[in-house]
Amino acid sequence: MINLEKKENPEKKGVIISVDGKIDTNGTEALREKIRESLDDVDLRFVIIDLAKCDFITSVGLGMLVGAHKKANAIGKKLAFVNLHKNIESIFRITNLYTFFNVSSKAGQVWGE
Repeated sequence: MINLEKKENPEKKGVIISVDGKIDTNGTEALREKIRESLDDVDLRFVIIDLAKCDFITSVGLGMLVGAHKKANAIGKKLAFVNLHKNIESIFRITNLYTFFNVSSKAGQVWGE
């Protein structure tokens, strides 16, 4: 089970999507839709995924995040990941996605604060 909370910050032209739960088959589809909605919003420049409460991701979920990252870059937006759970950080590092993705310890760093 996954719970996604979306908080927009119009001043920063960004959104934070907080993930609570596992990014498994069902979670991947739910998160994909939230990311797609945010990337398609012309008023947003930053899409930040907070993974503090996410401790599991499947290879399908990783693939979806790679695709979302590429789409964001192609349309001039920034997809970033913050507050990585230690399990997710390990997976990102093992797969070399830690350096591929925009990873920060907090949202303020993504927005340049």
